[in-house]
Amino acid sequence: MDDDIEEHYEGLSEAELQELADILALHLHSQLGSRVYQLNRTDVAELLEPYTADLLDDDHQALPWLVWHLFQEALEIEMGHGR
Repeated sequence: MDDDIEEHYEGLSEAELQELADILALHLHSQLGSRVYQLNRTDVAELLEPYTADLLDDDHQALPWLVWHLFQEALEIEMGHGR
C-alpha cells in the first residue's frame, strides 16, 4: 500500500481478522487435510503469503498466528483433549 492510503487505513477489526483467519484455516485444511497440524507458524505464514501480502503489517503478521492457533485447537479437539 502506498503511504497516503496507509495513513487513513486502520486495518482490519478484530472480528474481521478472526473471520479471515477462519476462512484461511478452512482453505488450508481443505488443501492439506490433517497435515496442517504438523505445520509450524513459519510454514503457515509462507502458505498464507499469497492471500495476505496486501494487508497492513500488523494484520499480515497476526494472521499466521491466528491460523496456527486454530489448527492447534482443532488438533486438541480431534485428539479428545478439547476445552
